Amino acid sequence: MRGAISPLDHAFADGPVFKKVSTLKESYEALKSYETVGTDTDLFAAKLLAIWKRFEAGAKIHDDLQLGFHARLINGGDKHLIDISGPTAIRGILRAEAGGIINVGKFVYIGDNAIISSRKSIAIGDASLIAHGVQIFDNDSHPTQAYQREIQFRRMLGDKSRATPLEIGQAAVDIGRRCWIGLNSVVLKGVTIGDSTIVAAHSVVTNNLPANVVAGGNPARVLRELPQDELKDL
Repeated sequence: MRGAISPLDHAFADGPVFKKVSTLKESYEALKSYETVGTDTDLFAAKLLAIWKRFEAGAKIHDDLQLGFHARLINGGDKHLIDISGPTAIRGILRAEAGGIINVGKFVYIGDNAIISSRKSIAIGDASLIAHGVQIFDNDSHPTQAYQREIQFRRMLGDKSRATPLEIGQAAVDIGRRCWIGLNSVVLKGVTIGDSTIVAAHSVVTNNLPANVVAGGNPARVLRELPQDELKDL
């Protein structure tokens, strides 16, 4: 599907984001503003409805959330542990293991191919922008001990013969209000990023960053300070 750029398009993404649809008919209606070719309308209408059903089943959703065609939600725990405010636009992937918490504020943008992975807790403050390809992990994803990594992958392949508990490091991530995390950056476990801070593209954030700075590099460090925000509240 390809149509003219509209107010619902974001950044450099290809394609729209959509407000809530609850039926296939509503999904078709939502697609009317965009050009379709052949039988693509049927495919996209079914896909849009499936995406919305998954978010509704797996998260606490507030008004005016908008989802793109690549948005995904994987929740291994209680739906109330994922709280998504609105207006907000999500194009990327939110994944919570059992017990993992994700809180997304209002006016947040999560770009294409972004991954938010929680085993502990990840919070993204109001009006923060998470660019395309950003990865935010509050966990190590795999155990640091080699034999445990083998056990983990064996289990993924269906081998349940070893009941050894897996030890995967985790620590909460807190991204403040009005932050901008640049494209393809990585934010690792235990990090707090202060309000209004910008993380330059392709950075790796391993330690806390203060408010109102530009940071970049691997590991990310403060490059310069930013002027204090003149607009405290809008």
